[in-house]
Amino acid sequence: MSVRRHLVAWHRDLGYLACGLTVAYAVSGVAVNHEEHWDYNRATRREARTIGAPAVILPGLTEQRRRELDAAPTAVADAELPALIDAVTARVGRPAPPHNAFFRGPDAMHLYYASGDSDEVVYHPRSGRAELIRRRDRWLLRDLNYLHLNEGRGLWTYVADAYAVVLATLALTGIFIARGRRGLRGRGGLLLALGLVVPLVALLVLRHR
Repeated sequence: MSVRRHLVAWHRDLGYLACGLTVAYAVSGVAVNHEEHWDYNRATRREARTIGAPAVILPGLTEQRRRELDAAPTAVADAELPALIDAVTARVGRPAPPHNAFFRGPDAMHLYYASGDSDEVVYHPRSGRAELIRRRDRWLLRDLNYLHLNEGRGLWTYVADAYAVVLATLALTGIFIARGRRGLRGRGGLLLALGLVVPLVALLVLRHR
């Protein structure tokens, strides 16, 4: 069997082998390329509600304390925080207290009701408004990104390395498959040159602008 026939056989078999991962990496690659436009791993749904300022929703306040909080809604005392958390939780319809709650600045209390930040509520004492934020992994795309970005490390690192070798072999064997006008001496050579020039020009333009 000639060398060319060996190359054709390798190219064919490796092409079949790499097809699944190539599609997965291509889809994930497009998604990750546009990270400045969207969260490529998770979809976020936001809902705003008016649930009342602390002077309205805190139970058991004296009239004087209610007037104080009405004048300064962010001046919630530390001793009042547990009751405020319970009140916000009830008003936004959560069945259980948050696993974490804290203020980021005087007018933004963040409450987390599920693992991580998949169910977050941001309460603003001044306006009495709450922003309900639900985050969920994007179906399939989150898993493809997990593989593409090698978040699992470990064994998958070697699988990804082997895949990179397969892609390089496909590229190199593909150069020598076609002959004549469609090969290196014709259209193939022009396309090969173009494929080499594009990343070089991109580096010159993007790295030195």
